[in-house]
Amino acid sequence: MQTELLFSNKSKVRREGSSRLLDSQEALAFFPAAAIVDTPIHETNQLAFPLSNGQWLQVEKKSLTERERYLLSLSTGDEAVYSRHPWYRFLVKGVGTMPRQIGPMQWVHVRHSLSANEEKEVVESWCDVMRSLLPNRIADFQVTAYDTVFILDQSTFIPIQEVLADTLSAMEFDFGLKLTILIGQMWSQVADEDWTRIFQAEHQLFIAWQERFQSSRVLTFGQAFLWGQGQELSLSVLRHQLSHMISQQDQLADSILALWEEGAVVTKAAQRLYVHRNTLQYRLEKWLDVSGLQLRNLTDLAVCYQIVLEER
Repeated sequence: MQTELLFSNKSKVRREGSSRLLDSQEALAFFPAAAIVDTPIHETNQLAFPLSNGQWLQVEKKSLTERERYLLSLSTGDEAVYSRHPWYRFLVKGVGTMPRQIGPMQWVHVRHSLSANEEKEVVESWCDVMRSLLPNRIADFQVTAYDTVFILDQSTFIPIQEVLADTLSAMEFDFGLKLTILIGQMWSQVADEDWTRIFQAEHQLFIAWQERFQSSRVLTFGQAFLWGQGQELSLSVLRHQLSHMISQQDQLADSILALWEEGAVVTKAAQRLYVHRNTLQYRLEKWLDVSGLQLRNLTDLAVCYQIVLEER
């Protein structure tokens, strides 16, 4: 009876020439054995379908009939389009190889209030503006109808926080959008097999923060990471990669500890380390180039200090 109703509803939607995603309440009414999740699990025994609020319906394959699978596919609209994007396949599903080999990679995660299925022209126009603001953007893709990720090549570090913060209100006003933006960490020295886990961990951190606060703002990775420390979130993947990156820089861990003890005052930290101020300054600039983390900024310094402290 439920699948009959779903088929009837979706047939009507198709005849009207649009694609409407199920919301969480509808999804659980039709498929009570399924779960509503923020980030899908892509495993061979699982199916995941986007919902209208940006979440996903997660269901075991063995619990669905062939007809139910077909009916679900009718409700998912452009999800098939998302899944064909090579970066979506690589970062979200872990399928295939990296579409383009680049140096340090950074992701800008954006939750927008308008569905990319229902308001395609508005969302696409906003995306064009975002692309123009990010000169080192190499690609962008949708994770859900409400979530877009921009991929940046940070081989030459370009700071983007200030320009996005300055234009946030204007973009929201011009396009009638509510935007939450996370400027992700610059990741380098990542093994190919680890990219998917790092992306999913960072995106899950963003979704958790957005669901908690639901505010319009530009958020840095450091702010999100420190907030996530007090939540029931798994940040071990992110900690491990940051620890690896720090360990690859000569004497950086000691420099981080000294800077923390001296309140981020470079001259005093250099004296504590018995090195010239220019030597310490060089280490900080080199770290900024490979990570985007500014150790004279107390938030970024706190992130790195926690990582080093845990290792020791």
